[in-house]
Amino acid sequence: MFRLLSRQAFKAVPRPVFRLSTGTSRRIHSVQLPYSGPPSYDTIARRFSSSQIDPQAFFARKRQQEAKERGEYVDIHDIGGVDPKDFDILITDIDHGKLQHEIAEAVGIAYHLEATKEDANRIIEAGDCIIYGRNLRTIFPAVVACEMGKAHWVFFIVDTGSPLTYLSAQTSALFGIKDGDYGLTPVKIAGHLHGVCRSPDNSHFTEVNIIGMDFCNMHDVSQWNDFKNRRAKLYIGGKWKVVEESKL
Repeated sequence: MFRLLSRQAFKAVPRPVFRLSTGTSRRIHSVQLPYSGPPSYDTIARRFSSSQIDPQAFFARKRQQEAKERGEYVDIHDIGGVDPKDFDILITDIDHGKLQHEIAEAVGIAYHLEATKEDANRIIEAGDCIIYGRNLRTIFPAVVACEMGKAHWVFFIVDTGSPLTYLSAQTSALFGIKDGDYGLTPVKIAGHLHGVCRSPDNSHFTEVNIIGMDFCNMHDVSQWNDFKNRRAKLYIGGKWKVVEESKL
């Protein structure tokens, strides 16, 4: 549906600039700036709208240009890597024992149970989760399969604060990922190929498995929560995305 812009929004739309010179006109293309307006939720919604320029990308390019002007070296291809040992989180409410007993009981599948070949090859687009405990942890039961042909049921904590996806020390040992091996190991999680890390042995989450933002980003994951019934769903692949346009 087409909507007329308000006067204020209409004024914010960038216009081409014309300059007269010796009787001729010339169109000057100015750099598009991120949307700005009065401090309000409507301004934030408009600024972050997909129809507007990405403010993070804009200011990143601006900083790079300023660095170049100062004579500093800028490698636009160097986005930096994440060291698996740089991340840590204190998780005191879930450990290997909880995964084996309470959470396995709620899920109805034994933790680390060998998965069938059918489940190992199945690509999940809508994963069912439980919301566990007083800390409202989202637990995603999924089959992890590796190149060696092993496939087991693993329970992941979905943690949007984690940059990477980790397997616990116990799960890593199950798939042959040795102590001290902190490189990426290719596995399939719920049918989706992804690189995982072993939870660092000096961290506070050595006994838990974590779905991190790298998985959510790479596989276009969105989450739906039903806190009343303590259930959640992970929609994987972007096919299930529901986008609500802001009413401006």
